[in-house]
Amino acid sequence: MWRSLMVAAMCVVGLTACGGSADADVDLGSQEQGLACETGTGACPGTTVCAYTGPGDEGLCRPACINGTCSNGQTCCTQPSGAPYCNSFCY
Repeated sequence: MWRSLMVAAMCVVGLTACGGSADADVDLGSQEQGLACETGTGACPGTTVCAYTGPGDEGLCRPACINGTCSNGQTCCTQPSGAPYCNSFCY
């Protein structure tokens, strides 16, 4: 009985210790990476676009940079083969 109780307690502690960050600063290397772009097509949901960190890398969906501006004080980043995206820094 004690063993089962201890296992349950450790599971609860482990799950709560791995919570996400509420930080608004989002970059490609953060915990709040968002969705990966669709393999092959680079498609992303909604108004997000695929941002690549380098040639051959898997991209991540980021908010689109519209008319050279981003919300939340982020930077509008350009990439060689893709739409401009918003991020806290550019690669």
